[in-house]
Amino acid sequence: MYIDKNAGWDIIDIIGKHFNQLVRERVAASSFFGIMVDETTDISTTTQLIVYIKYLGKSTNRNEIDEPIEEYEPKSEYLDLVIPESASAIHIKVISFIL
Repeated sequence: MYIDKNAGWDIIDIIGKHFNQLVRERVAASSFFGIMVDETTDISTTTQLIVYIKYLGKSTNRNEIDEPIEEYEPKSEYLDLVIPESASAIHIKVISFIL
């Protein structure tokens, strides 16, 4: 039972940080990665940037004689939703350096 009215948001924040850490570990294990950013404007005309990261993830499969084979496959994961200071190119560029 919740005692604090903010406990639900605290749990969501903890879960979000956990999954963010998992993505960071996967990307750190990859030799290559790229950042994809898409700009959108919501109904209140607030500019938002959704950030994805694409990397090569290692997966282990089995061949016909049941030997493990390591393969790389491209993976895309959500990274963050950012509200820039303004919609100008300089503020969007600054955010890409922060990530």
